[in-house]
Amino acid sequence: MITNVSFNGNVIRMNASDPLHYTNDEPLKRDVDDVSGSFADMLKSAVAKTNDLQVDAETLMKRMVVEPESVDIHQVMIATQKAEIALGLTKAVRDGAINAYRELMNLR
Repeated sequence: MITNVSFNGNVIRMNASDPLHYTNDEPLKRDVDDVSGSFADMLKSAVAKTNDLQVDAETLMKRMVVEPESVDIHQVMIATQKAEIALGLTKAVRDGAINAYRELMNLR
């Protein structure tokens, strides 16, 4: 919402009442955007999630061997497939990162 408009020759100055609007009086304040940190955190969480899926699948397989009545075979197969897909995706991302690094090293 604009509260005050002033004219001075060819310059029009508008004052905004909303604190989120940009003003020339003070620079726009933003949180520090650390892209490399957030990308690294994203990769770490993806690898941790892949590990969790692997551990869950292994736990269900062990329970199926020890207590076959406590686990449904469908749950075991679904958990195993989720873990396999996550591991395949993790490997693909790793291979892509290695290939990108090699390309950067060959740019000399």
